[in-house]
Amino acid sequence: MENKEDNFICIKCKFVREFAGGCDAFPDGIPESILFENKHNKPIPGQNNNIVFEKGKSLELIEMEKNTN
Repeated sequence: MENKEDNFICIKCKFVREFAGGCDAFPDGIPESILFENKHNKPIPGQNNNIVFEKGKSLELIEMEKNTN
């Protein structure tokens, strides 16, 4: 059986803030509608920017790696 967290799109998105929490699209926390649907391919009502899911390494993690090397 596959763990649901392994398929969670937010952990695969380059905009997620793994350490600070939230993401660039939702700095105060990812809305439940995205968490439950596991989809963010277009901005949702009330979103203050046009950022959507984009597969890649977390920009926050890349920045941390640069600072430790």
